[in-house]
Amino acid sequence: MSQTQARCNRIARSAGEHCHDYPQLMLGWRGAMDYEFSRGSQRLALGQAAILPVGETHHYMGRGDDSEVLVIDLDRDDPCLTSLEQSCELALRESLFAEPRALTLPPTLMPMVDYTTGQLRGRHTPQQAALINHQLALLFVSQFSQLLGEEGPGARRRERLPAAALDAFIDERLDLPPDNQALAEAMNLGQSQLHLLCQRQFGVTPQQYVLQRRLQWARYWLCQTTRPVGEIALDLGFADVSTFSRAFRRRTGRSPSEERRQGSTARMS
Repeated sequence: MSQTQARCNRIARSAGEHCHDYPQLMLGWRGAMDYEFSRGSQRLALGQAAILPVGETHHYMGRGDDSEVLVIDLDRDDPCLTSLEQSCELALRESLFAEPRALTLPPTLMPMVDYTTGQLRGRHTPQQAALINHQLALLFVSQFSQLLGEEGPGARRRERLPAAALDAFIDERLDLPPDNQALAEAMNLGQSQLHLLCQRQFGVTPQQYVLQRRLQWARYWLCQTTRPVGEIALDLGFADVSTFSRAFRRRTGRSPSEERRQGSTARMS
């Protein structure tokens, strides 16, 4: 496994044992699969999920010809995961992936499972598929980290923005960045309260936060892929390459081409 990715894994009636050197999320989708890990035995079906830390041995057995699981593999060195940890103020390896657990998904996540499996089965070029799989995986990690955060004290939640949910909302709309009204509605806040919490928590306005998030994706795509700069600009909602380049340089002090060269040099060193 070379990167964070979402994938569909057809189990059918097969059985076996796995142990990975990376964390993994498993979500039921079609049919059912029984699995056994250090916390006992569970059945994975639609609406159920499992978190498997590094080195967690698990046995599995498909319960029907149509048994298929949605799997999220996580690269612990993924810079986008590091950014997620910083934004939601959670050390995911020490919290979300610290121990194996079985979860029941909230109803709000069920449409995401359908959407993700549909995207994974769509017709894409290999490069497009890799990017889509990566984005979908990060979206699920964002949602699961939000669920974890909601286990904390209620008073803190009322005083802070749910950063993981905010990032996920922006990530779903990179090509058409949300305005303050859309952000406020998504967070169940008034626009003035959104602005106040964003300034207090992140030190920037809501729209500056949106731009930061878009440029985080820009840096990742520039350094980790060979996507054309013009394609990246359009996918991030910029009118043209020059507008994107100006925004990128103001934020990072480098042009997109300089960022790509530096990223390539870092990978080769």
